[in-house]
Amino acid sequence: MKPLLSLCLSLLLLWPSAPAEACGPGADAVSGHSHPDPPLERFAAGNLELLTETLHPMYLAYAWRWMMEVPTTPQEQRAVVDTWKRMRGELEIGDVSKEREAWHEAQQQTLHSLGLDSARLASPGSDIPEEERRIHGDAFERASQTLGALSRLWRKHPALVLEWVDAQNAVFAGSCGPLPGLSAKDLDDAGNPVRPPASVQARRQAERDYQVAALQLYCGRFDEALAAFRAIEGHRDTPYRARAAYLVARTQVRQALVERSPWLSVQPEEQDRFIARLGEADATITRVLAKPRLREVHAQTRRLRSLVRSRTQREAWACTLPTLVLEPGTGSALAAELGDFNLSFAPRRACPSSPASTREMLEWIDVMQVPDEPWTAAQKREAYDLALTRWKQTRHVPWLVAAMLKARGESPEVGALLVAAARVPISAPQGLTLALHTVRLLREQQLLDAARERLAAVPHERVHEHPTPYRLVHRERLLLATSWESFLGIALERASKEAPWTRPSPGDPGLEPPAAFSYAALAILNTPLTARRLGELGGNEQVPPAHRRQLRWTAFVRAAIVGDDETLQAMATTLAESEPSARSELRALLERTSVEERMFEARLLVMGLPVLSVHLESDPSRLWPSALTTLTYGKSNWWCGTAPTPVTPFSFVGEEERVTAAAEWGQLVEAGTSVAYFSKVALAWAQEHPKDPRSPIALYRAVRASRRGCTQNTPEAMAAFRYLHRHYGKSTWAQQVPYVY
Repeated sequence: MKPLLSLCLSLLLLWPSAPAEACGPGADAVSGHSHPDPPLERFAAGNLELLTETLHPMYLAYAWRWMMEVPTTPQEQRAVVDTWKRMRGELEIGDVSKEREAWHEAQQQTLHSLGLDSARLASPGSDIPEEERRIHGDAFERASQTLGALSRLWRKHPALVLEWVDAQNAVFAGSCGPLPGLSAKDLDDAGNPVRPPASVQARRQAERDYQVAALQLYCGRFDEALAAFRAIEGHRDTPYRARAAYLVARTQVRQALVERSPWLSVQPEEQDRFIARLGEADATITRVLAKPRLREVHAQTRRLRSLVRSRTQREAWACTLPTLVLEPGTGSALAAELGDFNLSFAPRRACPSSPASTREMLEWIDVMQVPDEPWTAAQKREAYDLALTRWKQTRHVPWLVAAMLKARGESPEVGALLVAAARVPISAPQGLTLALHTVRLLREQQLLDAARERLAAVPHERVHEHPTPYRLVHRERLLLATSWESFLGIALERASKEAPWTRPSPGDPGLEPPAAFSYAALAILNTPLTARRLGELGGNEQVPPAHRRQLRWTAFVRAAIVGDDETLQAMATTLAESEPSARSELRALLERTSVEERMFEARLLVMGLPVLSVHLESDPSRLWPSALTTLTYGKSNWWCGTAPTPVTPFSFVGEEERVTAAAEWGQLVEAGTSVAYFSKVALAWAQEHPKDPRSPIALYRAVRASRRGCTQNTPEAMAAFRYLHRHYGKSTWAQQVPYVY
């Protein structure tokens, strides 16, 4: 027999949902909303909540079933939830502690009801013996069910119940010796239980045969197990006939896995034997699934088939799986087949032999999902056009959902989509998704009152306790705010839920905020707003102290870059009162008599304070830095450039302010990364003011930023480095940066 470790590692693959878990992504392995919000039982029961473009294919396929009204049974729902939780890491593969505990409780209750001594049973404890890692949870569950049935059948023969319990515990313990039986006083001269009827003796023998066969399997005696299960399958009077047929295939698979080397280097002949063993199992599986009388084990047999064929017929099986996950009434097999479908899914791959319904689902998933790389505008239009066309052709609900997700306010025929979405009740599986995207599209069309009315109609309980729809609702409320006061009030609502880290460090007294901006609020504020507006928000008492501080510094940085002298002086005056570590530099700035001098003084100060940025940051170190001059690890110092953003998103901002904000944003985009901007500023100043003692300081700070900023080895930083060492090589500032990064 192979070493126990090899056995255990191999047998993990026989867990009912193992194909879905063996190589699947972790709970949060991909960015975005890749799993439904917990509890997963809600999604499994058809409460799809908010469907997103980043859900894994298995969830989208399951959602397709619900929207296309393919019935899903409670058994299927329980199985898929169990598989999803294991894929998310919420349940450990092979952990049977809950089922084992239930088995122990069932024994205690049954023996007590029969007047037997339940204290003789060993406590299950919290540690699972090595041997029990081979036991699936369904084995403990089935044992509990069988014990309940036997306690009723054998109520007049409690000694037989006790014998069965002792034998079953020996099977689970993997003792691999003879199973315990009745004592001599309970047997007649022929070795049979005293005075039970023939039917009881027949059932006792059937139970004994099954326990012996199971013990052979758990102990790795596969030939004996196969012979035993085949004999049970051929016996017409045993209750285990159907299950034995399935266990023949399971034994064949287990034998193949155990015989295979656990090491990476597998010899060709060993691989051939492995495939041959699985081929034998596949033939058995096909035979079992072809017999209607064995329907009770078809679900677990299909799970086993998925494990086998995903290893022996990978490409063909990937073609088959999409059709299987749409079949109704497959029981627990749906979970394993969905899991394997998730692992084998490839965009734009449909098999010619697949039914039209399967090809349609695959096309829908392909349209729904976003690619790994950012979409181009043309790709976004193409996805929308396809979803719209399919919806118009089929009127199938999933295509309406896809079209709504891909649509923008200016998209063609979006009005027809909004009319169709309005007819769907919010209680429908797709109802919340359509309602929230209706709000977004109405807002993008500048139908703000209609958007607010639709948003207000979404029941609070449908979103309040569910993070993903709540985030979207929160963002829409922010974008539909009617004033800065209402925006700030909404922005601070999510603090306790979203940012539990929003507490100041001991080194920052006086920054105890009652709340913090939500991530969505920060993202919206990081769009074209004027430096003056940011400064005004930084003076609003409704804003928590830490965010007021960040708003003021951000306004200061932007004013320095765009040349807004009025805002720069206002922020410098305010910050000089609240920032003792930068007070002298700020006052020196205010004492300068020319705009040019004040701007350079401000830019030089920004070069020396790594926590400052042109953007509002959610990083706690930017909110409550131990010191303004602290250099953090990685690339989280200063800023990494500014992406072009078309417009200010707030409807209540006047046109003049919008134009100014857009112009300032363009200057920030042109400035580029902090490293490039600092280098250009420092080099230009040094060239124009070679004898200014601040010139080598500015060059030094620009070079230092290239080491700790977002970009390294840039032409701008190299130019600043060369100028510093060529013209100020003997200065302490040049000596502090012997290299450029």
